[in-house]
Amino acid sequence: MHQSASAPDACDVAIIGAGLAGLSCAVRLCETPGASKPTVRLLEATDRVGGRVRTDHIDGFTLDHGFQVLLTAYPACRELLDYDGLNLQSFDPGALVRQNESFSLLSDPWRRPLEIPSTAFNPVGSISDKLRIAGLRHASKRGSLDELYHRPQTTTVQRLQADGFSKRIIDQFFRPFLGGVFLDESLRVPSRMLEFVFRMFSEADVAIPAAGMEAIPKQLAHRLPGEAIELNRSVSAIEADGVRLTDGRKLLAKTVVVATESGAAARLTELSSLATDWFGTTTVYYAAAKAPNHHKRLILRGDDNGPVQTAAVMTNIASKYAPAGQHLISVSTKLSHHDDIDKLDHSLRQTLTHWFGESVASWRRIQVYHVPYGLPQLSLDPVERSVRLRVDSPHPHLFVCGDHRETPSIQGAMNSGLRAAAEILTCETPSH
Repeated sequence: MHQSASAPDACDVAIIGAGLAGLSCAVRLCETPGASKPTVRLLEATDRVGGRVRTDHIDGFTLDHGFQVLLTAYPACRELLDYDGLNLQSFDPGALVRQNESFSLLSDPWRRPLEIPSTAFNPVGSISDKLRIAGLRHASKRGSLDELYHRPQTTTVQRLQADGFSKRIIDQFFRPFLGGVFLDESLRVPSRMLEFVFRMFSEADVAIPAAGMEAIPKQLAHRLPGEAIELNRSVSAIEADGVRLTDGRKLLAKTVVVATESGAAARLTELSSLATDWFGTTTVYYAAAKAPNHHKRLILRGDDNGPVQTAAVMTNIASKYAPAGQHLISVSTKLSHHDDIDKLDHSLRQTLTHWFGESVASWRRIQVYHVPYGLPQLSLDPVERSVRLRVDSPHPHLFVCGDHRETPSIQGAMNSGLRAAAEILTCETPSH
């Protein structure tokens, strides 16, 4: 990855932001066969690629910034990623739900038929609720993803209520589960996201790379020419013939792609309509000498009213997330960046002790991540999927991509990058 000022001052395509959207766009452009392959510069303001998909390695522990997972059914991921190369470690289907002072298994009977009895007769919702889950699963798999994105919309909670789900299963399963996915337990997100998530969860695995989620953007970056990525390069303005960097350097570019989060995209393009509100989360990581359970599933709060929304014993899924003889527990709660960390820790431990026993007192807090920009919020309006900006743009060939242009997900980020690349390749981009 190039970081000096010696890179050429002109290119065919300048991409602002080396998150998953920008990387996916760059990979597709750089791997275009034939002599018409455009030259690409990927400008990243920070010291590493990945955007919001980041991982720290501290004292032998692998700590993703927030609880993040890869749904291997994502079409864009299947198209671009080498799953074997990522050494994916899979969760077991379903979840453990805290209910009546214990944990109940709510599994996927289509993928784990032997777990049908324990799922059907546990206290998490009624038999009718579980049959309605089967109906929701079936509805989510109808038609193409593009058709799903354009179905009539309501909020997720209104859709669940209209489908006849009981208040109990909405509050004790859907709110913590989908709240962990959407980062919004109010379930105000559009119902298309409910169907999108159910479709993806039902078709393949939920997994994490053995080396952490950052292995995903790193794998994409390693496919690019060494001079294509410039780290610590912040863009101050988009101009008619290229981009201006904060260090004063001008990079000429026939085409500019804005692959940043929505707020930065709005500022750079001078189009306030691109801005979105955000959902956030706080994730706390603990180290333990002994795992609190052996399950490879997400743990949901269910009927517990404490601050823990979801938890997972990460080393049950990927043993290399911790050094030998240690275990790593991820605990997610609502965004708490204005709270005292020690008070937050004490409050979480009270709930965790209720769940797992007195051994929680010996757990060592490793790191706390406040993620205010977790996922962009979507409205109930149809998805604005266009990646080319044609009105009031500061550059005649300006594109924008990111999960705010599709679905708030890894799929949305990567697929929007692929769509931007496809449109760019239909235009003439002669070399300078």
